[in-house]
Amino acid sequence: MPIELGYRARRNASAILIALLLAVSSGVIVFPFFWMIVTSLKSDPEIYRAVPTILPEKVFTANYAELLSDSSFLRYYWNSIVVAVVGTVLSTFSSMIAGFVFAKFRFPAKNFLFFLVLATLMVPFQCYMIPLYSMSVKLGLIDSYVGLIFPIVISSFGIFFIRQNMQSIPDSLIEAAKIDGASIWRTFFTIMMPLSMSSGMALAIFQFMTAWGDFIWPLVVTNSQKMFVLELGLTRFRGEFVDDYGLMMTGATLGIIPVVIVFLFFRRYIIEGVTLSGMK
Repeated sequence: MPIELGYRARRNASAILIALLLAVSSGVIVFPFFWMIVTSLKSDPEIYRAVPTILPEKVFTANYAELLSDSSFLRYYWNSIVVAVVGTVLSTFSSMIAGFVFAKFRFPAKNFLFFLVLATLMVPFQCYMIPLYSMSVKLGLIDSYVGLIFPIVISSFGIFFIRQNMQSIPDSLIEAAKIDGASIWRTFFTIMMPLSMSSGMALAIFQFMTAWGDFIWPLVVTNSQKMFVLELGLTRFRGEFVDDYGLMMTGATLGIIPVVIVFLFFRRYIIEGVTLSGMK
């Protein structure tokens, strides 16, 4: 009996310690977002006060009214939506096609080509940003939606992710489709895509978050403010001598709304896409 009580005590102590560690970690992650939101609801005198307040003394909504009536800010918001949505759709679709090819087709140098795809995952974007910019200049893609979306269309991670999932789908299904006279495209759309929908949706969430928060490439490829995405548009609130933290935090708060909505509606696909195979 004493041994059993000691075991229970150690187990309860471990559970409490883990809960405390998770609570502290969650607090560290959530606090910057909390501070961003409460700062957006403060007036400038309260924001620049020497001794900051945790909660606003009086809720100040003028920052939201100013931004939502600012045509430039709404343009930045629209540009981000276009780039993120279109880039996510194209990237996910191209990844599913390439993943299907690498998973179920046999052709010369297949393993070598897939190795090259994996090798690009280890190369930082900054290393090939200049050649990519030079290519965009030659193609006339500077300061355009196509130029902003261009680097997102192909995703090495997406190809790898989908390929790993599609490998678990039995080849017998594809052979049965061939016997029934289905073409490659029909097999892809009616068999492979539905069975890989969970991983495809999980990839779409990752791609949307990446595209929405991209800053470096839009900074390089855009010349006019009308093509700025939201991440670039927020820099407009930084002055030479003082920053408008109220508008900056308000813009950032409005900027995370689409990401939060996408995550809340499709969060279950992240777990399903990572843990489940193609067959359910």
